[in-house]
Amino acid sequence: MKNGQTLILLMLVACACIASACIDSTESDMPTADGSGDAGAAIVWYSYEEGMAIAAEQEKPVMVDVYASWCKWCKELDRVIYTDPDVIKLSDRFVCVKINSDKEPALARRYNPQGGIPAVVFLRSDGTVVHSLGGYPRGGPDAFMQEMMVALGKA
Repeated sequence: MKNGQTLILLMLVACACIASACIDSTESDMPTADGSGDAGAAIVWYSYEEGMAIAAEQEKPVMVDVYASWCKWCKELDRVIYTDPDVIKLSDRFVCVKINSDKEPALARRYNPQGGIPAVVFLRSDGTVVHSLGGYPRGGPDAFMQEMMVALGKA
């Protein structure tokens, strides 16, 4: 009897572990532009429509992150690159937009016709593509900032 109870307890613990592994504890799919949190502590992301309107009004270039919620490297961009203080500071020179390729496939194809993700596309305020990069930046935040500077030079 004692062995049966131990076996049931072990099975319950195993089920609990498996269930907890299936729960995605990461934050929301897309950071919001609601102004919450410390100023300058994070990149402010906008929807495509809102971001392009702001870019046109302020005549600022746009940085578009084409991603999917299931994409490992997209999450790494969010976790490593987009949290770097220097990247955050440089991102203030752009209007930053996120496009979920699963929820907005036509819009994602418009700026990322090859379809690979993650993809970061830089635009002029009128929507003209000036620079893009596909995949995760192998050189980390410093390499990503170099790409941002290239885009600023072309915008």
